[in-house]
Amino acid sequence: MSALKVLAIAEKELKEYVLKPGSISWGIVFPLVFTLAFAVRFGDVDHLAPGLVSISVLFGTTSFVSSSIIFERRLRTFERLLVAPVSYLEIVLAKVLTGSIFGLFVGFVSLLFLRAFMVYPIWNLPLFVLFLVLSAFAFSALGLYVSLVVENPINAMTWLNLIRLPMMFTSGAIVSLLLFPKWFLAVGLVTPMTYSVDGLRFAMLHYYDVVNPVYALLVLLLLSMVFIYLSIVRVERLY
Repeated sequence: MSALKVLAIAEKELKEYVLKPGSISWGIVFPLVFTLAFAVRFGDVDHLAPGLVSISVLFGTTSFVSSSIIFERRLRTFERLLVAPVSYLEIVLAKVLTGSIFGLFVGFVSLLFLRAFMVYPIWNLPLFVLFLVLSAFAFSALGLYVSLVVENPINAMTWLNLIRLPMMFTSGAIVSLLLFPKWFLAVGLVTPMTYSVDGLRFAMLHYYDVVNPVYALLVLLLLSMVFIYLSIVRVERLY
């Protein structure tokens, strides 16, 4: 694998899809409106902040990756990468990297806005950045895999919403999982976003609800690798 090839593809993706007025404005407006709506409704911004940042990263990464894949598969421009002297691994990593960069941008916009309402400072900023990066990679890889699995690219966003919207409530992002019956914890533990939320919560507030931050770190790493591998397998089967 060549890191230079991955970066070259990622640079192309950034120029074609991210560094556009529409993408940048969406990346700013979405987290502002989204976080403001929940901050005004629920009030406890400090407890909500990790979940809202995680949700922003989830929607930012998956929306970008899905949109680029939908566009390229419909116009059959994705095949240009396949005939280039690059491997499937390099293509997938570049897609995941670009989606992660956009998701991190959306996540930091959300954080900057939330800081105006939060009472407590971020407990461990380097740890927060680590969990944010891992979350972006895991969510970006998930979005890429779902977009590749769907036979009709137009339906990719619909399937993503069927995954993303329930995760907002089964991950403890909005309401703590400790407030639900114990059987519901099993649902939370199979929700990828739970590990992002609890990891960010520990980094920001020095406590977690259900998942130890060490486990959250390992699971996010594992999820990233699994979805990257599954995406490579899917590309091989499609083409």
